[in-house]
Amino acid sequence: MKKLFSALKGPVAGVALSLAVCAGLLALLGESPYVLLEALQSTLFTSFGLGYTLFYATPLIFTGLAVAVCFHCGLFNIGAEGQLYVGSVGIIVIGSLFPNLPGALALTFGVAAAFLFGGLWGGIAGFLKAKRGSHEVIVTILLNFVGIALANYLILYPLRNQTVQNPETVELSAPYFLPTLFESTGLFESTPVNLALLLAVLTACFMFFFLFRTAWGYELRAVGASNRASEFAGISVGRNTLLAMFIGGGLAGMVGVNEVMGHQHKLVEGFSPQYGFTGIAVALLARNHPIGILLSAVLFGALHNSAREIEFLSDKVSKELSLVLQGLIIAFVASHYLLENTLKRRKKGAA
Repeated sequence: MKKLFSALKGPVAGVALSLAVCAGLLALLGESPYVLLEALQSTLFTSFGLGYTLFYATPLIFTGLAVAVCFHCGLFNIGAEGQLYVGSVGIIVIGSLFPNLPGALALTFGVAAAFLFGGLWGGIAGFLKAKRGSHEVIVTILLNFVGIALANYLILYPLRNQTVQNPETVELSAPYFLPTLFESTGLFESTPVNLALLLAVLTACFMFFFLFRTAWGYELRAVGASNRASEFAGISVGRNTLLAMFIGGGLAGMVGVNEVMGHQHKLVEGFSPQYGFTGIAVALLARNHPIGILLSAVLFGALHNSAREIEFLSDKVSKELSLVLQGLIIAFVASHYLLENTLKRRKKGAA
């Protein structure tokens, strides 16, 4: 219990301070601070609002896990945005090649394609890091541009739906459709939240088991703790670097399961509102813990969903307030970790 409290105090304090600062900003603008709380209440405690919050949280779970698994290996995966685009392209490619598969097999192929395509894209950075010593931050940033540009080219030309003017691909065949939770359970009214949410939750649980209950996860975390010590212990740093980036890329690619198979049933140019980059904040707030990422993703999903509620409730505040709130959360949580680490170093120095 003491360990849990210690882990939670930073994120909880960061969220509380961020809400307090935003409330102060609202007061300065001549608006009631309760507007923010009312918007968050609407997005978390109504069936319709919660449905959209969980829909936005689903891709953030995947991208948060994509960042976290790499961080446990001592790597900083900035490439989730490009990886999710490439993974989404993979679904469309497989769906176009095998349109008449039976339902269960089509869904399996779609999910596997998203993971494999995203994983291979992330694996490029892992390979260059392991074999050439290229810094993964620089490589993944550059691969973001390439991955998004490649996806847009395929959307606009080879895979484009020629019967419409919008920049989008042909639609998947029906066997690849994931049902919404409203269709399958009657929950969350007519919101687009779908079975990809359950897949995301199961993936987070699996990643917890993988990282903390398997030999592979132990080796991956050992490399993250110390490359040199891992080498002395006979653990391959290169192999685990490649594995972490492949898994991270695959997890990011699974955003396409929610967006392509569960919602639009096609790939639309610019479909991601920066899910890959927001995933960094999700992982940071959760301290890279797979189960914590579930809660963190719901919070950021609520903030994203509350943007439109804020504009509806107030004519003095724009939807960008939710971006300010997200930035403040990141800043406060990061400063807490910095202060915590500084105090630890001083205690060690004094000892």
